[in-house]
Amino acid sequence: MPDNGLSRSFTMSRPSQRSYQPSVDRELFQVLQSEAVHLERKEIELVSQIKALSEALVSVRSTLSTIRVRASECAKRISPAARLPDETLLAIFEEAVSSQDVRSRTGVESAISRVSHRWRRIALHTPRLWARVCVTPDRDERDMQLHLLRSAALPLDVEVWGWWDYRDSFTRPHHFEHTLAAILPSASRWRRIKIGASCDALLTSLSFILRTVGPLDALQQVAFKAQQPGQICPTTLLMGKSAPNLRSIDVENIVLTARSPCLHNHDFDCFIGVTHLTLRLHEGDARALKTTMEPQGFHALLLRMPNLVSLSLHGELVCVRSATSLEDQANITLPRLQTLILHPNTVRPRYLRNIIAMVMAPDLRHFELIYPDSSTQGQDISDLLLKKGCEQPTPRFPLVERLVLNNAANITSAAAFIQAFPGVDQLTISGADVGIFNLPTWEVTGGSWRTITRLTLRPSQRDRLTTVVDWLDAINNNGELQTPLVQGPITRCPTMLHLYEELKRYTQIELVGMDSK
Repeated sequence: MPDNGLSRSFTMSRPSQRSYQPSVDRELFQVLQSEAVHLERKEIELVSQIKALSEALVSVRSTLSTIRVRASECAKRISPAARLPDETLLAIFEEAVSSQDVRSRTGVESAISRVSHRWRRIALHTPRLWARVCVTPDRDERDMQLHLLRSAALPLDVEVWGWWDYRDSFTRPHHFEHTLAAILPSASRWRRIKIGASCDALLTSLSFILRTVGPLDALQQVAFKAQQPGQICPTTLLMGKSAPNLRSIDVENIVLTARSPCLHNHDFDCFIGVTHLTLRLHEGDARALKTTMEPQGFHALLLRMPNLVSLSLHGELVCVRSATSLEDQANITLPRLQTLILHPNTVRPRYLRNIIAMVMAPDLRHFELIYPDSSTQGQDISDLLLKKGCEQPTPRFPLVERLVLNNAANITSAAAFIQAFPGVDQLTISGADVGIFNLPTWEVTGGSWRTITRLTLRPSQRDRLTTVVDWLDAINNNGELQTPLVQGPITRCPTMLHLYEELKRYTQIELVGMDSK
């Protein structure tokens, strides 16, 4: 019976719900429909506003872009760099490219080509900016090929540098070989090749590759710098017959004997075109005996260079031990030699005197002897500059016009230097060598330097510079010679400034190393 009561209750409630629900739904529908119409109108309004704002934004962006371009053009026109002509910019670019550090990851020429349209146009239309090719671990084959392409057919300056460890190639298998292989097809265009700061393993590999690459007809200059003390320059890098037009050799730690492969008896013409030879010993080389050249090898090398014009020796790299060994070797006669540069890198060299005694250069015009700056005077070689057995002082190098000395002459040896170089026109000396102008010395020699037109003074002490002032005063009063142009550094020391003012009374002064203030 409870079910019947529940059923009756439910049945009685349904009519009341059916009569209430339609009115509520109708009112809700009207409200919702009204809101929908309102929102639709709002949507249309906003869409219209968005469209208008979008069009305005596009217009503003276009105008802004135009203004920015015009502002950039104006900025370029008022920029000092922008006012430079292409020729001036190109000169600056060339200087930047030639002086850049070979270890740079990005070449200056590549950076220049990315600055602006104008700079890129100049860079890409100037092949000589791309004629320096750096083969380093940080450069890849693509960079090599890009330089070969943009350098057109110009001669190339190739630098193989910075392969410090074989791991530079091991971490990237065959990286060295692949990078080098990218430039080998251009070997016929190589004008200069500079090799240095590379480990022995890769240096050996490079030497083998250069032997097989074929004749390097355009090669004119070879340079090598040791990675560390004791590293020896492969004699293969002297090129010999593989570079028939070679003109300059500048190598460090080269070890030659009479039996060296590059000095075979039948190869007397292998270095016939070389005019400039620079031999160096690595600074601070603790194993000097290992990197010292035998006198027989030095003699044989120079015999194969009959057209040598300039010879520079840095360090004691030729082991001429005694006068006894000199008797076994004929004097080295270099008939066309005009420049002899000696930098022993020590004030007490062991073999310098014997080297000077060996060299015969009747046409020498430039003599340079540079000892390190030291409180100790460099080794005296003045007696070797005059011929022995002559009643009157007879110079061995009578035609020398340019003389450069540093810590080489003192008051005792000054007279011999003056007599050995009677025709000096340009003289460069340091503070220690100013004793040459000691008036008693000048009087003893008769003042034979009457042709000096340019005197360059390196940093000098007050008392030594005073000697030069007294000398200029004496020759000016006596009218012995035309007062030379004096060049030299200046310091802020009042005493030094006063002495330079004194010099101005007698001659024109050019001060170097002075700031604009």
